[in-house]
Amino acid sequence: MRYPHQDDHKAKAHLEWWANPATCLARIPVSVMAAPGRRWDATASPALSHDAREDMRLLIDASPVFTLRFQNGSATEVEVEHTPDSNLLRLSPVLNADPDT
Repeated sequence: MRYPHQDDHKAKAHLEWWANPATCLARIPVSVMAAPGRRWDATASPALSHDAREDMRLLIDASPVFTLRFQNGSATEVEVEHTPDSNLLRLSPVLNADPDT
């Protein structure tokens, strides 16, 4: 299975964290770059403030499943992992996700 922008060098997108189908609690603009193993590295663009990084950490800890929405409107669910770099996130596709969520 191929995922949107998997082979592209870099893409602009948004990471969205949905509390329920009607309530998006976070929408973070990111630059996404393909990484090994069907993964992406995402960097907040612009960089997140200290408070926003803490909020993001809390959301990831509550549920690491986000929607990765590209500029062309395509979207897929991803699992977000913390990295030692506070502005870098590692994204893995949720394999059973609806690619047009």
